[in-house]
Amino acid sequence: MDVRLGRPMRSQSKRPRKKVNAQQRTRARLLGALAACGGNPADLLELYYWSKEPGFTQLIRAIATMPEHTRAALEAFITLARDSKSVTADLDCRGVLTFCSTEAARSAALALHIAEDTEDGPQLLN
Repeated sequence: MDVRLGRPMRSQSKRPRKKVNAQQRTRARLLGALAACGGNPADLLELYYWSKEPGFTQLIRAIATMPEHTRAALEAFITLARDSKSVTADLDCRGVLTFCSTEAARSAALALHIAEDTEDGPQLLN
């Protein structure tokens, strides 16, 4: 051990350093920024894993750029469907996409029934 100016010098061990590429640095900065926003770390991690699914980011971008009324209709359908496993979709030769869900149909029918009954004013449930 060398001693200079009263302090021991560190040995000059050559530990192999991991090379960090630009993509890893960018990812680390992004995750750090997201974590600093005060979000739930579990949600952030789940979002990160979802983002690795093929086509996920394109789908989210497409939804984000839809007109407001289209996005609202899609959001309402997803909310009414509750269980995404109950949703079916069909794309016909004219380019018309049809989503179906028995749960969404039930919820919509109930809402229409309530709206029809309350035209004269709200009714109290027994």
